[in-house]
Amino acid sequence: MKSIKKQLYTTALGFGLLNVLSGCNDSFMDRFPETSITEKVFFQNAGDLESYTNGMYGYLSGSYWDAVSDNMLYKEESSTYELLSGLRSPETWGTWSWGDIRKVNFMLARTGKVTGDKAEINHYIGLARMFRAKLYYDKVKSYSDVPWYSADLQTTDTEELYKPQDPRALVVDSVMADLDFAVKNMKTGASKTRIFRNVALALQARIALNEGTFRKYHPELGLNDADRFLNVAVSAAEQLMDGTYSLSEVKSDGLEAYESLFCSLNLTNNPEMILVSDYDKALGRFHNSQQVCDFYHGLSRDLMEDYLVIDGNRTKTFQSVPGYATKTYQEIFENRDPRLRQTIMWPGYQKASESEPHRINVDAGGYPQIKFDPRTHDQIGWNLSYTDLPIFRYAEILLIYAEAKAELGTLTQPDVDRSINLIRKRVGMPEASLADWLANIDPVQEARYSNVSSTQRGAVLEVRRERRIELAGEGFRGDDMTRYSDDYWKEHMNNVPIMTPDGDTELTMKWSSRMRLKPIPQTAIDLNPLLAGDQNPGY
Repeated sequence: MKSIKKQLYTTALGFGLLNVLSGCNDSFMDRFPETSITEKVFFQNAGDLESYTNGMYGYLSGSYWDAVSDNMLYKEESSTYELLSGLRSPETWGTWSWGDIRKVNFMLARTGKVTGDKAEINHYIGLARMFRAKLYYDKVKSYSDVPWYSADLQTTDTEELYKPQDPRALVVDSVMADLDFAVKNMKTGASKTRIFRNVALALQARIALNEGTFRKYHPELGLNDADRFLNVAVSAAEQLMDGTYSLSEVKSDGLEAYESLFCSLNLTNNPEMILVSDYDKALGRFHNSQQVCDFYHGLSRDLMEDYLVIDGNRTKTFQSVPGYATKTYQEIFENRDPRLRQTIMWPGYQKASESEPHRINVDAGGYPQIKFDPRTHDQIGWNLSYTDLPIFRYAEILLIYAEAKAELGTLTQPDVDRSINLIRKRVGMPEASLADWLANIDPVQEARYSNVSSTQRGAVLEVRRERRIELAGEGFRGDDMTRYSDDYWKEHMNNVPIMTPDGDTELTMKWSSRMRLKPIPQTAIDLNPLLAGDQNPGY
């Protein structure tokens, strides 16, 4: 039996207290945890903290698609289509909810009463602060400036409740302070389903890269300390590159090692996994990854073209191949990066639920995604998939390391060898040369990311390509596009015709800068009029 599931099923008390102690309404600070007789007998020892934090594990999860990005196309019936085509107002997306942050703060406010081993207690305090960092940075990505609350607020705390938003700089510094505490105080452990120090390091690396590049390519913020965050990203990644993890070479059921990562029933012993969301048919824990293949969406031609062509012991771009624009569906897979065939459905691919090769649903648009497509018949149905999903895997850490160093202008060939070339070697791609990247910049990538300002421009461009390919479908692309600048969204997601594989236009996407940040709902402004002056631009 997998450990996290045991925990989830045996800590009902923790879940119950989570709700009893923290209240049930997640709307804008309208209800707060209230003390009770139950509280007096809880929060006594480290076991109580463990039970409480078990209810926070759902704050971290894996993804099996790149919704709202240039990696995906959408059929007309989907809500994403409505957004991208301008038919749906972005005001309807997302909520101004603070319930999860309140739950974390409620626990942190009561840890002073806990007795026992100090290191054990600090581990769970660090775990809670790591979750708070994650939750708060999600809000920063959605709204930029948000009110920072580190205390267990009560209904009488009117000054705090009705304050305006705090500046992004303050909030992110608070997020990083939470992560610093977590990294310094959390215990080490080998579990892939329980959270220990290495997960905090992985989250720190992910957030630091995002924030560093966001500040670098969004000068309108007036925050000129991008390098500070990029150096944190390098440091956190380096600490994870100590031999504890390695890229998986495990093949299963006729699938190559890379493809197996996303179709496995058990990743809990995989050397590449830092944290896994484990699902189980017997325990009734399912997700819905079966819909990635030809249901609501397809993968874009833009993504397909980014996969390199293998030419002997070197690589070249797909756009440099004569007649690339008119190649048939079968021809596009010839001599390509093997990850293309392990991500996009190849001619002859047979779904687990079908008795013959799958026929493309042209109405869905784009190329069918097979990455995360379940490989057993019983998983093909609504919410019936039970493959494990990666939350943090080592390949992402290597990509963070390479990108942060390239942005800083300090990437070396040994750095490339211990990061990008390990990723390439795993799938059978020729090794990359830093000198070649710097001397022979791909004009397609240069035009795509025209604002790159590093002294190692060519390296940044190629690491971004590698990241897009390696992490395709894992939920990163939208955030990556956002941190690369608003111009990228405007150029690639506004008035862009999306073509189906047969050449028909599926939709014309609409985008504007206002859609990068969510609006503060009017209901929240009605409760706290001071927020009206902090509304995001365009609303």
